[in-house]
Parts: sequence; C-alpha cells; structure tokens
Amino acid sequence: MALGIHHIAINVNNVEDAVDFYSRYFGLREVAKPNDRPGAWLQANDGRQIHIQEAKVPADNGQHLALLVKDIKETFDLLADAGVTVTSPKSIGSSLQSFLHDPAGNRLEIHQIS
Repeated sequence: MALGIHHIAINVNNVEDAVDFYSRYFGLREVAKPNDRPGAWLQANDGRQIHIQEAKVPADNGQHLALLVKDIKETFDLLADAGVTVTSPKSIGSSLQSFLHDPAGNRLEIHQIS
C-alpha cells in the first residue's frame, strides 16, 4: 500500500532551464543525486521531489503535475510579470487552480487549497 508520492520524473529539453524555472518560481531546491545519471533532482520543503531528465518531451495530452501553492494570486502575478503565459485562477470546488507550461512544454497546474 502506497504511503504517498515521493517523486515524479519529467523529461525536459534543457536541464539548466528547468532547474532555473522550478527554483525561481516555485522555490524548489536542487539536491544531490545518488547516481551519476544526467539530470537534476529538485526538492520541495515537504521532501517531495521532481527528477528532471533530458529526453524527448511528450506531447501535451492533458497530463500534468500540480504544484500546491500557498497564495495562487501571488504565484500567478510572479509568473505573469515574468512573461510566463498562465491562466487566471479559477475555482474548482473549494480550491483555485491555474495552468501553464514549463520551458520544455510540460503542462503544470498551480493549485491553492481554500
């Protein structure tokens, strides 16, 4: 029985651009990898990770990862002010969500629990 999600792995076309994006806008920090495979591991404050590998990025067919944020308006403004195309926050149940793409074209959701 799964206890939770430890990490996800995503493909990007430029590891350095992805590390900069996820660090700058979402506060993820790069952590040491226990192997010499190319790529980078990023970690959130709660210990969950995104493993980034340079490989063919799959077409956007709706698949996405959702990043939980404390203040979606603040995150939306940060992204929009930096020129990132992001949808306006919309209600989903009692929460709020917006969508965007990372520099490699991976779809992301930013999600605030109300």
